[in-house]
Amino acid sequence: MDNESNLSETIAGAGPIAGFFVLLVGIALVLLWLNMNRQMKRIDPDLPRGRREAQIDQEMNDIAQMEESAEQDPDAAKQ
Repeated sequence: MDNESNLSETIAGAGPIAGFFVLLVGIALVLLWLNMNRQMKRIDPDLPRGRREAQIDQEMNDIAQMEESAEQDPDAAKQ
């Protein structure tokens, strides 16, 4: 019985400390969010595209060209 009361006192004493850490984590999260938004606004949308994005664009263009040629001559795909 005495052991249980010590445990409940320890848990009750840890509440304000845990709340303080949760508050600190919340504040840090808000500050990180605001900083991220500020950095995202600084990004220039006219930056050159990366190599991977250029490859994806090229593949999409190739697919579009294949679809156009298949529409123009449907028998060419069967050969």
